[in-house]
Amino acid sequence: MEAHPAYAPALPSAVSDLRAANDAPKLRLRPAPITPATTQMIQQRLGKAIRIRRRMMDLTLQDLAGACGVTFQQVHKYESGLCSMSASQLWCVAVALNVPVSYFYDTLATPELMVPADEYDEDLD
Repeated sequence: MEAHPAYAPALPSAVSDLRAANDAPKLRLRPAPITPATTQMIQQRLGKAIRIRRRMMDLTLQDLAGACGVTFQQVHKYESGLCSMSASQLWCVAVALNVPVSYFYDTLATPELMVPADEYDEDLD
């Protein structure tokens, strides 16, 4: 049996909607350059938030370290901003301190780090 070229079955509306959504214009993303200075500032601010919460809960470095499976020296490095934390380690700290991960980032977005949308006019290709 041959397929007739003039025959095209009607597409369900859901499939048509998906195709229309895929044809939508691309989103414009703003650049987010991470310089060494920015990285250091983020590490220090995360560390400060960890230290404040740990002290608020009246925990020692050893208490937090034991809950997270690291040494107290490592927790001290996190709090001092001397080393970066993995996402899983930050999650572990958040669970130990009984806060959501977003708690550590609540005050992190600052005007000097944000790029206004009108300053970013390059087209995405």
